[in-house]
Formats: sequence, C-alpha cells, structure tokens
Amino acid sequence: MSMDKPFRVEVTVDAPRDEVWRALTVPEQIRHWFGWEYDGLEDEIRFIFVEHAKPIPPARIELAEDGVIELEDLGGRTLIRAIKPGDVDADEWKGVYGDIEEGWITFFNQLRHRLERHPQSTRRTIFRRGGTFAELGGEPWHASRFQRGADVDGQLVVTWAKPGGPASLLVTTYDLDDEQFAAAEARWDAWWQAPDREPRPGADVAR
Repeated sequence: MSMDKPFRVEVTVDAPRDEVWRALTVPEQIRHWFGWEYDGLEDEIRFIFVEHAKPIPPARIELAEDGVIELEDLGGRTLIRAIKPGDVDADEWKGVYGDIEEGWITFFNQLRHRLERHPQSTRRTIFRRGGTFAELGGEPWHASRFQRGADVDGQLVVTWAKPGGPASLLVTTYDLDDEQFAAAEARWDAWWQAPDREPRPGADVAR
C-alpha cells in the first residue's frame, strides 16, 4: 500500500536549472548522485530515467505510473519537485510510510549535496541495513518524518526506518582512495553496530 501513496516532495538546490536538468537526464551524471552502489544500479537508473521517463525540456520529466518531476527556476537556484497524483492530505495516508516518497527525499538531497558541495568529485557509498534509527551529528542537511540527513565532515549521511522495520544507513563519501574508503567503512560500521551509539561525531571520519 505504501508504494501507492500520493506525495509531493520538494527540495531546493543552490544551482541553476539547466545544471540540475542535466544531472537528472544524463545517465553518466545520474550515477554520481543517485542511490548507492550495487550490482543493479545501472539497470535501475536506466529503468527509471531512460526507459520509463519522458523528458520535456527544460523543466518537466514524466515518469512511470503518472509520476512527474518538475524544475522551477528560482533565479540561480532550482526547486525540484516530485509528484505522485492524489490527495496527499487524505486521512488514509496520514502517518503512512511511502517507499517512493522517502526515496525521492533521499535522492534529491543526494543530488543537492553533489551539486552544492562536490560537483566534480568521485563518490563511493556505504550502505548498511539493520539496527535502529539513529540521530546524527554534523551539519543537519534534511529531515522528514522517517529519515534524517547530515553533512558529517563533507560526507552526506542519511538514516531512515520504516515503522516496524530495520533502519538503514547510507553514507556518500567523496574522492577517497581504497585505503581511506576502507577506514571510513570501518568507522561507520563500528558506530552503526554500537548498541548505545550517540549522535555521530564528525572529528574522526575520513574525508
């Protein structure tokens, strides 16, 4: 049922509309911010943004199942809006976790972080599932009912949890070599697995 939930997700990015448009429509750019690295990422990008998307330049992308992404030019900044039609205020949807809705909140904030903080960087991601929802240290980046995001020493860290289910952790790192990335994985794993973890401090996180 949560997959059918109507929604309206809006994120403002400090970047021109044409730059945001390219980031949303060019597969080579999408893979620099969308989701996390796994064997099926390229297929997922192709499915969502190529095979089942109809770009209508300069500001509209029609998606599968009546979904749409719109870009609003704010004079050097851009409002990204994802819409699934329906009555978002209906009582039946209040407090319901929306898988696609929460996904776009995460993805658009990944895009925002990429364009505003690391436009030319090479990303590597850490994804973990299990455990409990956690508050984060660092600079607050975004928040919704079911997820939190923070910039922790230049890394975008997002945690989320579906009611009654395990929590997930997603860390987007930038420009780390293999040794630095392994160290970042070890630090985040140690924090994520700690039963009494405090909000994640940023001082000891590899950049």
